[in-house]
Amino acid sequence: MSHPELKGDRCPKCNGSGCVVTKDGSGLPVSASCASCSGTGIVNSPNACPKCKGSGTVEVDTGMFIMENDCDECNGTGLKSK
Repeated sequence: MSHPELKGDRCPKCNGSGCVVTKDGSGLPVSASCASCSGTGIVNSPNACPKCKGSGTVEVDTGMFIMENDCDECNGTGLKSK
């Protein structure tokens, strides 16, 4: 979910929902965060954090698995620093 102050255009890939339906390895449909908007539903945002694209989180690869942590550039707000 994006910050309520995040402005921009509706993401054309997910139609602003922030989610897309893909298929898993067995062909079953699964819902996933939209890669185009980082799950915010918004693109071309002038006030989105450049590191997390407004989502407030970043993926961290630990080598064994991938974790989502709060973005250290915006402190998890998703908004660009003023």
